Amino acid sequence: MRLNRRHFLTTSAAGVGALAMPGILRAQQGEAVRIGLITTLSGPGQLYGNYIKDGCEIAVERLNAAGGVNGAKIELVVRDDKNSPEGAVTAFRELTGNGIKLFAQGTFTANLLGTLPLLEEADVTMVMVGASALALTHEAFNPRAFRLGFSSPMCFGGYGTLMAQKHPEIEKWATLRSDVTALADITNAFTKGLEAETEKAGRKVEVLDPVLVPYGGADFRNQISNIIGSGAPGLFNVLQGADAISYYKQARTFGLDEKFKVLCDSANEFAIAKAMGANTPASLWSWTGWYPAANKGNPVSDEVHKAYIKLRGDEYPNWYIGVSHDSILTIANAVAKAGSLDAAKLIPTIETETPQGALGKIQFRKEDHGFAGDLTYIRFGRDDKNANGWSVFETAQLPGAEFLEKATPGSKLN
Repeated sequence: MRLNRRHFLTTSAAGVGALAMPGILRAQQGEAVRIGLITTLSGPGQLYGNYIKDGCEIAVERLNAAGGVNGAKIELVVRDDKNSPEGAVTAFRELTGNGIKLFAQGTFTANLLGTLPLLEEADVTMVMVGASALALTHEAFNPRAFRLGFSSPMCFGGYGTLMAQKHPEIEKWATLRSDVTALADITNAFTKGLEAETEKAGRKVEVLDPVLVPYGGADFRNQISNIIGSGAPGLFNVLQGADAISYYKQARTFGLDEKFKVLCDSANEFAIAKAMGANTPASLWSWTGWYPAANKGNPVSDEVHKAYIKLRGDEYPNWYIGVSHDSILTIANAVAKAGSLDAAKLIPTIETETPQGALGKIQFRKEDHGFAGDLTYIRFGRDDKNANGWSVFETAQLPGAEFLEKATPGSKLN
């Protein structure tokens, strides 16, 4: 696949249509359409749960302002999963006991695996918000659930492909990650994408064995010395959250910017820049699930962005805002089109509908309900001319459907 206009997608106004202002959700008055939101609002994962709650509430506000679902207002019923499968199951049983048939849940895999087996008995439909684990659309596949998230082969296989195209001169890459299975999946996907694209071009690339750090560690100096001593001009960091911030702060004293030609971060995106300000690395690539400036011409994205700035005063929303907004939009659009809350009618509707969301067209692969949306990558870094101390320099988009792993619903991906 060559790096051409087709692969660097832009969202055109022509594709926005009816859902730009969702007047499609109109008609006769009715009772409130209740959607249960189960997410993490306490404990270590509450940062992501708060993003999800914000995005869902923005969606409900937008949709209700435009007439709701066939004239009925949407009511969001929020429950905390307490960052545990048991908490998620408790919340799910409470909400289904109150007659709720529509669900959005995210984002931690263990919690979703707790509720997925209960969907059929409760006769409900669910959108899994921001979830990425392969199991959710493979061995744990449930036909009543749709994953509005990006799998590792999809977003990080695309990432490796992009870097091979952008930087063919980089013939050796170092990688850094915690010894966690999910992060190994990310590293492997990036490596496969990088190697496959390099081979297509008739070149070779070497990806060194990852330098491992303990999860939740505080001192990364030995590992930083190891990656700098590797001699690789390219570096892919897969540390997440607080570990990543600590790593970048410590790496600054080693002159990380000067040691590598290309620095790639897996998916921490603006959390790094917000934490480090003027001490942000000079140039850093990251994957993101949604970046409004990459979706100019998409009025849904623009409106969600404006709503978030009004709500939080933050010009750079986390990507979960867009994904969670689109999860509610997916459910609302399906109910409006099907004219029913019954899963038997909603499932084929979601499988075939492609409403315009903040991320672009919301589209799921029918075989396993995997999200097939576009992939977005951003390059940002230190900028002394910006009051924030950093700026975004470049964006790129790839068609996610081209990087989706093989569909094996009900079976583990080999």
